[in-house]
Amino acid sequence: MRVLRGVALVVVLSALVGAAHAVKGPRQHEIRMRSNSFSPRTLVIGVGDTVVWINRDIVRHNAVRDSLFDSGELRGGERYAWVASDTGEIAYRCTIHSRMRGSIRVVDRP
Repeated sequence: MRVLRGVALVVVLSALVGAAHAVKGPRQHEIRMRSNSFSPRTLVIGVGDTVVWINRDIVRHNAVRDSLFDSGELRGGERYAWVASDTGEIAYRCTIHSRMRGSIRVVDRP
């Protein structure tokens, strides 16, 4: 009886792990704004994925890519979300702090 339970448990766990890897769809990615930097500074995402910028600092920041997105000024704790609709390399910046720069590479989902 114990052997059957062990086998059943292995089968169930294998099915769950396989199902987790099989899920393919839009995902959400977080970029933190803190200490005058974006973290992560570079990010690779798929078309349809959402990027959420969260200001974890005490000063205001923004995330801007001309003609694509503009978060407006975010206070500490505020967030802004953007959905990638096309592939490509996207360089963005904080217009409040000129040294704050980041990049996102959007790829086709396999």
